Amino acid sequence: MNASHGLWAVVPVKLFAQTKRRLMPQLASHEREALARAMLADVLSALARTQSLAGIMVITGDADAAAMAQKAGAFVLADAENAGTTAAVTLAAAHLAGAGRDGMLVIPADVPLITPADVEMIVVTHRAAPSVTLVPASIDGGTNALACSPPGAVLVCFGDDSFRRHREAARARGIEPQILPLEHLGNDIDRPDDLATFLLRPSPTQSYAYLTTIGIAERLRRTYRDRCNESRAGELS
Repeated sequence: MNASHGLWAVVPVKLFAQTKRRLMPQLASHEREALARAMLADVLSALARTQSLAGIMVITGDADAAAMAQKAGAFVLADAENAGTTAAVTLAAAHLAGAGRDGMLVIPADVPLITPADVEMIVVTHRAAPSVTLVPASIDGGTNALACSPPGAVLVCFGDDSFRRHREAARARGIEPQILPLEHLGNDIDRPDDLATFLLRPSPTQSYAYLTTIGIAERLRRTYRDRCNESRAGELS
């Protein structure tokens, strides 16, 4: 960790074996793990190709995720507690602040469509400290990117309705946050409907290649047909 100026990307990664449970029953356990790995690979690839970042940090308690991060040239911070995204990002912020870093940019590990241009846009738009920049999730009220300078400029609170809560937390600190809607970064994969949306647009990502390989599109179509048939049967009964 040598670069102090600029934003450090922070990617919190949960244990692969415990992630993406909302994708049941569309994906089996081993498929959810494989998808999580593919999405992390896509995110790390985009961040590694972004020239304006001061550095990349992955905070995780998963050995495989740590190995992927190291291979991509990222600094790995151990998450021994595995207490969730908010706790992990809070720990990362404290680490960066203690090392004298200017700021952090939190990027989730489940946004496979992210591009270097998205990250560059955040960096260019982000103001001088104290400042907060938020990228909202497209559909569920979440936060799909959070830039803050200094790293502890705002109390983080990831989870349901986090975009609103981050905005209010920034204002409570006297900071008017910048809101930056970004289509690619706004689309995460967390629920079955997210899978369907992601597959509508072919992409050169490892995540798309994996989902195509396991035939998830046909499974989703069958699920949709079954729901329609059940709905019709209910109307006729």
